[in-house]
Amino acid sequence: MPAGGRPGPVGGATDRANGGAAGPAPASPRYRSAIAVRRPAPRVTLARALSKLGVLSRTQARAAIAAGRVAVDGSIERDPDRWLDPAGAVIELDGVRAERTERCYLAMHKPVGVVTTRADERGRRTVYELLPDGLPFVSPVGRLDRDSSGLLLFTNDTQLADAISGPRGHVPKVYEVDLDAPLGERDAARFAAGMELDGELLLPVAVAFADARDRRRAVLTLREGKNRQIRRMAAACGRTVERLHRVAIGPVRLADLAAGAVRVLAPDELAALCAVAAVDP
Repeated sequence: MPAGGRPGPVGGATDRANGGAAGPAPASPRYRSAIAVRRPAPRVTLARALSKLGVLSRTQARAAIAAGRVAVDGSIERDPDRWLDPAGAVIELDGVRAERTERCYLAMHKPVGVVTTRADERGRRTVYELLPDGLPFVSPVGRLDRDSSGLLLFTNDTQLADAISGPRGHVPKVYEVDLDAPLGERDAARFAAGMELDGELLLPVAVAFADARDRRRAVLTLREGKNRQIRRMAAACGRTVERLHRVAIGPVRLADLAAGAVRVLAPDELAALCAVAAVDP
């Protein structure tokens, strides 16, 4: 999210070390609060700077830098971990200055059979083929695997995306899950207690049932998004997931959005999502 700039310092400085004349006397305590102090500009890596500008994802930025497509202050830069001040450096991608793009926040109903990637080496249909033309660069917030469907967010706001999908975010994500066999009380308790699978500790998952008489159809709420987490947890209980459909991310609901359709988040949705993710809107 963009932050306001700070004014520069007021008044002169003393250069006693070099024998120069002393500058103005220090301000009295009564007036010190009115004197602005220049703080060091925030520095980030080059790859992160491109990501924060909303031009490329960090992975794509690293690839573009390695390919010699990125210049800093007129010189090709091949180190994605070079530290710089994004506000002071001139960064170019393919000869065009990289500048912050307008923020974009989208919700998609991802259908089954579509992969969450920009390009697929096997020629499968990707989520980017469902996005409308004329958008700034956006990235999916997290992923849904090819066999899963439902709500998928896109944005070029990397701070919000990291807060939603990062390991410390814990923004709740709600899934409708159909299993091949009923989930008994003991297995439901294993979900609710959290599991350790393949040496990885998985956080507790809230379990509910739309119909108490049909325990093959569960509503699961996660606060993290480890790779194929629900499928792995179900397999640990001897169950196979037959359908996995995400219906909510924080306050954002899939509702009646048609499969393959995309919509812009409403202002109140975005504000509520930022509040849950603890990010300034």
